[in-house]
Amino acid sequence: MKKNFLFSVGICIALIAFASGCSSDDTVAANPTTTPVTLSTGFSKIGTSTSFLKTAAVDSLRIDSIVVVLQRIKFESHIDDAVIDSTGQDSTEESKDANYTFRGPFVVHVRDSMRITFATQLLPAGNYTGIKYKIHAFRKGEHHYDSDDFNNKPHHFSSDSIAGYSVAVWGTIKKDDIWIPYAFKSNVEVEFKLRGDFSVASSTSTVTMALRFNTGTWFMNYTTGVMLDPTDTTSQNRALINQAIKKSFEKGRGGKDENQDGNPDA
Repeated sequence: MKKNFLFSVGICIALIAFASGCSSDDTVAANPTTTPVTLSTGFSKIGTSTSFLKTAAVDSLRIDSIVVVLQRIKFESHIDDAVIDSTGQDSTEESKDANYTFRGPFVVHVRDSMRITFATQLLPAGNYTGIKYKIHAFRKGEHHYDSDDFNNKPHHFSSDSIAGYSVAVWGTIKKDDIWIPYAFKSNVEVEFKLRGDFSVASSTSTVTMALRFNTGTWFMNYTTGVMLDPTDTTSQNRALINQAIKKSFEKGRGGKDENQDGNPDA
């Protein structure tokens, strides 16, 4: 039977709670009742031109579409105590934590700044102070869940085109006053943690949450503020872009989204 998974870009998470599962100290109970949880996400600066400090030949850049691959998303009751994997190794969570982890990979297609639904899974009811999530370098032929399947979108995409990569970006860049297309692919594989109110209430009402990321700094040198050219294939330039992409994921926002606008509530 096909698992029911969803993905949205701002990350939006819809949580439908049915029964109580919170312990007296506001952490997840030892034997909690599970609740269906729906995840979605969103990215800003899609389809808009971004200006940076001008270089000799480059002054503007546009991102038209993105593919992001997530390997896993784990809900944490004490996010500040959670340890993240920054080694890039393809490790797995311990079996005792399996009930709190959404397992992918999830291939998320981002074409605009609207939220994208990508996964649904049962989660123990409780108060979660954050999540850990891992960006994953996709393997050719790897079984995965595709956000287009959840959003009833036709497939004009071959997963082979991202084999070996975790993030792929397509757009146009203005060089010497001429707009030219580019494609940049990153093999960043690292885990991040994100603080926020991800609690799952024990009720039959739907709790919506969102994850939001900003692509406006993906091609910016964090030290100088100067644009990084995605058509420059030198190892130094690619390393700087990868660093900027990781910084963007580190600075993401997440939590409840009661008005379902794709942004975490204050």
